[in-house]
Amino acid sequence: MNDFLIPVFICAILFLGLPWIVFHYVTKWKQAGTITREDENLLDDLYRTARMLEDRLMTVERIIAADNPDYRPLSAQRHEQVPYDPSRRN
Repeated sequence: MNDFLIPVFICAILFLGLPWIVFHYVTKWKQAGTITREDENLLDDLYRTARMLEDRLMTVERIIAADNPDYRPLSAQRHEQVPYDPSRRN
């Protein structure tokens, strides 16, 4: 009887268990690969906030540079970036 059950369990694991695990994780991977509209809105808000903070930092650096002639602002060392265009999303 044991000689019969061992091959049955092995076949069940190979032909039912392993494919189920693979398909389960493939489905999870496909679901996690997409970005929702809510996530896109959050990213846009974060980008706008970062730009506002960068503008504020540049303003503070200009004020400090006007008061202290030896001060070199960090924004002068940065390279200019291409402006963000939200219509170019994938």
